[in-house]
Amino acid sequence: MAGFLSFLKSFGLLIARLGLGGILLLHGWIRWNGGVQKQIDYLTQFRTPYAEVAAWGAIIIELVGGVLLIVGALTRLVGLGVLIEQILIIAYTNWYKWPPTLLNADGTYRGGYEYNVAIGLLGLLLFVMGGGAVSIDRLFRRNKPIDDEEDAYADHSAAASTT
Repeated sequence: MAGFLSFLKSFGLLIARLGLGGILLLHGWIRWNGGVQKQIDYLTQFRTPYAEVAAWGAIIIELVGGVLLIVGALTRLVGLGVLIEQILIIAYTNWYKWPPTLLNADGTYRGGYEYNVAIGLLGLLLFVMGGGAVSIDRLFRRNKPIDDEEDAYADHSAAASTT
């Protein structure tokens, strides 16, 4: 059963990485093809500080980060970058949709930043969980020495037998 759950975890992380990587690549490509200046102008209208840096940062994290997520390299770092990017997007470009509700008073859809929250949560998931078994990150992971694994098993067995 533990093997199946481990497979499920790694499969889920692979799907999350591929999905988020594809979304990032698409958005980065759209920003790049639309022109960096257009992105800078968009951010400037919200009085985003350092709009030029923010525009280039978004394009780079989306293009490079998307590729890195797809292959599973530097997954935790890219996940953290995506989380920070989405927090900044909400803080600087979605503030005018305050209060943070998705419905108008009459119950109609207002729209909001739920997309940014979902993408940020995916970034958080990958930051916390890593890339999973099917990733380049896995190739560079240090394995515990066999002695440590045996000690950990012995400690776990001893703790289980006393309870």
